[in-house]
Amino acid sequence: MERIAVFAGSFDPFTIGHKDIAERACAIFDKIIILIGNNVNKKTHFSAEERVEQTKKAMADFPQASVEIWDGLTVDYLRKNNIKFLVRGVRGYSDLESEQRIAWTNARLLPGVETVFLSSKPEHLSVSSSLVRELLAFNIC
Repeated sequence: MERIAVFAGSFDPFTIGHKDIAERACAIFDKIIILIGNNVNKKTHFSAEERVEQTKKAMADFPQASVEIWDGLTVDYLRKNNIKFLVRGVRGYSDLESEQRIAWTNARLLPGVETVFLSSKPEHLSVSSSLVRELLAFNIC
């Protein structure tokens, strides 16, 4: 049976930290779907289509990774596609605490779903999409 996992987020933009988590997830699962969502609580800098293209370009060397857009709850995507695994990256305790609450909620909404947490590498701990957007605003990267 093929082991498929979803790595979901707004990925605005898809950072080196996201790429690292996705690459490491590719070593664990047979297929990774990077699910780009539109978070109603976030104003995005890049359109969903731009984020898809950025992510596809970043993951071009990983044929087991695909990229999709989803406008609903992640658990609804999992249910629709009969997927049981979610991958989440955590940079520190505050991320873990927040992600754990989301994992518990997802498990209540979709019994049997498992969330796999991957710790960020130390060199990526300070990388965040909001920091990258701020640097882009000043043409620094």
